Amino acid sequence: FLEVTLAHQFNTLWTDEGIYAKNFAIFTVPNATHSDTPASIYAEIHITPYHQVQQIEPERFEKVSPKRDFKKRTHRYDSSSNRRSMITIGNATKSDIAPLASFSTVDEHRFPGKSAPFKESAHGGSCCVSFSVDDINIDGTRNNHHESLIVGIAHTKVSWKPWYGKSHIPQKEKDLVPHTHYVSFFYAFDPQPPFQIRARSGYFCLGHAPETFDDTLQPEEGGVFNPHSVLTRNRPLLQYNVTFDCPQMHYISTFIEKAGDPTSTVIGYGLNDCTPRLVEVEKKEISRLLFPDPMDMVLKIL
Repeated sequence: FLEVTLAHQFNTLWTDEGIYAKNFAIFTVPNATHSDTPASIYAEIHITPYHQVQQIEPERFEKVSPKRDFKKRTHRYDSSSNRRSMITIGNATKSDIAPLASFSTVDEHRFPGKSAPFKESAHGGSCCVSFSVDDINIDGTRNNHHESLIVGIAHTKVSWKPWYGKSHIPQKEKDLVPHTHYVSFFYAFDPQPPFQIRARSGYFCLGHAPETFDDTLQPEEGGVFNPHSVLTRNRPLLQYNVTFDCPQMHYISTFIEKAGDPTSTVIGYGLNDCTPRLVEVEKKEISRLLFPDPMDMVLKIL
């Protein structure tokens, strides 16, 4: 049973000149010296290759005059009550370049270097969950980390490129890297400016809802059967003629610590812009993806 309570809804907009205004992830950082003061609120602008973050004040705003070059379709949504821009504090911070992914995925083996299909510049999906030193060290089974971190989930995709429309490019080459296919990854960063990313996982995808028999959910599944789930299986994730047991597009919009259980998280995502799903993932599993133990790796000689 999941109860959702709406605590606040922003009625202001924020962006900055030259910034692609999409998929900002919002997170808060408590005041380290004055615990009784409100936490600072930040918006992530870019995740990789550089973590760029801006402090914002959603409750404060200034009026924005309508621009003459607005498209007509914009006016439908730009009422006088919504012409507000939230206040920013200082300049955006920009960290050093993010570390390499903690593990490689099939796209890097098939398309090494600059030919990799997924965009390097990733957007935020959902942020954030605090990971203590014990969480990162997996309850004392390791002793490699001594500072807590903040963990979020970002997404990237195979973008459409002009050569997809070129008739002289064989279709079989286009089919190797079909565009608009999504993957995600975890990233962990310092809880203070400039919010340096300390680790990021390799790419992963989140799967379909399990198939049912006579509209009956499998024992490990909770909730109510969604009859539209079957529709998401018509468009699977494809790369290099490999079909994965995931939708073409999965978009993570929720990532929170599980209520009453600080050792686990809940991830909410959409499947092919059609149906939603919630999954529970233990923090230790996320830590293993961010900081894998080389001794856990399985090597195969082909």
